[in-house]
Amino acid sequence: MIDGGVGDVIGGSGPAGGLAVLETPGSGVGAALGQAGQALDRAQQAAEFLTRDVQGELVGHLGVLQDMRLTQERLLLSVVREAAERGLPDEVGLSLHDWVSGQCPWLAPADVSDLVAVTRALKDPAHQSFREAVAQGRLPVRRAAKGLRALERVRPACDEETYAGDVEIILGAVSRVEFTDRDLRRVADRLVSAALPEREVAAREGSVRELRGVHESSLADGTLTRFVVTCEPEGAAFFRQVLTSPLAAPAPDAMGPDPRTPTQRRYDALVTVLGRGVGAPQGTPGTAKAKVLLTVSLADLQGMVLDQPGVTLGGDVVPPTVVRKLACEADLVPMILGKGGVLLETVQPTRYATEKQLLALYARDGHCTFPGCTVPPEWCDAHHVVWWSRGGKTYLLNLALLCGRHHTIVHQKDLTATIDETGVTWHV
Repeated sequence: MIDGGVGDVIGGSGPAGGLAVLETPGSGVGAALGQAGQALDRAQQAAEFLTRDVQGELVGHLGVLQDMRLTQERLLLSVVREAAERGLPDEVGLSLHDWVSGQCPWLAPADVSDLVAVTRALKDPAHQSFREAVAQGRLPVRRAAKGLRALERVRPACDEETYAGDVEIILGAVSRVEFTDRDLRRVADRLVSAALPEREVAAREGSVRELRGVHESSLADGTLTRFVVTCEPEGAAFFRQVLTSPLAAPAPDAMGPDPRTPTQRRYDALVTVLGRGVGAPQGTPGTAKAKVLLTVSLADLQGMVLDQPGVTLGGDVVPPTVVRKLACEADLVPMILGKGGVLLETVQPTRYATEKQLLALYARDGHCTFPGCTVPPEWCDAHHVVWWSRGGKTYLLNLALLCGRHHTIVHQKDLTATIDETGVTWHV
C-alpha cells in the first residue's frame, strides 16, 4: 500500500518541480527511461489517493505532468532524429512518417507529421534557434512544426539574410502562448508580402485564385453527393465566417440537446445561407441601413406623423424621437392593424410569402417558433402549417417561422400548430 499522495511520487526535488533523480545503477538513456517508468508506475498507483489532495495540489500536479509531457516529447524527437540519421526507415523501405507510425501506433497522425516535419527542418543550419528552443523546452514540438511550416512559405520569397531575420520573427510568434494558429498565418502572410515585389504578389494571388473550384462526386449508391470546394483566401474567409457563425452553434430546444454533430451543424448553416441566396433570383438582396417596423392603426395611417414607437428586426423598441431620426436612412414598414389589433392582410394566391408578410412574421414570431428554439427570424423560413401541397393558403394565420432544422423536423413528423394573432403553438 502506498501511503503518500501523487505529489510525493512525482513532485520530488528535481528541476522545475519534475521527477526527483533516482540513484540506481546503470547509465544511458535506457536506464534513465527505466527509472522514469518505475516512477510513473508508482504515480499511477498513488492516483488512487487523489481525493485526499487539496485544490492547490491538483493544480500543481497538472503543471508537473505538463513539464513531464514536454520532456517526453523532446526525448521522442531526439530518438526520431537519431533514427533518421542512421537511416533505420530506409533499411526496411519505409518513409520516416510510416516508420514512426509503425513504431508508435498510438501516436495520432498529426503528431507523427509534426515530429517528421521538425526532424527534417532542424537539419538546416538556418534553424539553429528553433533547435535550441525545442531542446531547452521553450517550444513544444507542435508549435515548432507550425512555425517551421510557416517558414517554408516565406523562404522562397527572400534572400538568406532576410530569411535569418524572418526565422527569429516566426520563432518569437510561436513561442508566445497567446498567439493562435490564425495569428501565425497572418505573420507569415505579412512576411511573404514584404519579401515579394508587388507585381509578384499580385501574380501569385492570381495563380492561387485560378485554382478555385468545386468538384462533385457520388457516394455509395448515389444517394449521397460529395462536393469538394477549393478556395482562395477570400473565399475561405467567407466559408469560415458561415461555418463558425451562430447558425452552426448547438441549438437545444424543448425536445432536448441538439442531436446534430458539429459537421452536420456546419452543413445546415451553409445550406441556410445558400438558400437565402437562391431565394433571391433577381440578384443579391439589398437592404437599407435598418428596417423599422411600425405598428399603426388603419385610422391613423393617412395622417401618420411618426409618433409611434418602432421595433427593429432584432426586437429592440425605439422611442418616437429615434424613429424620426432613423426615418431619414431606413426602410419604414407600417404594420397596419384592424379592429382588436389584428394585422390586416389579404390571402396571397402564390406559394411564397411576400416581403411584407415575412416582415409581419418577424414582428409576430420574433424567432423560430419551434418550442425552445431562438434562431433569429431572418434565418427562418415561412412554413405553411397546412401545407401548400394540401391546399394551405399563404396568409399570416397559416404561416409560421421555422429554422431549417426544425422545418425539416416538422415535415418529417407531420406536426401541426395553432396560430392566432399573438403567435404560434406547436403540438409536439
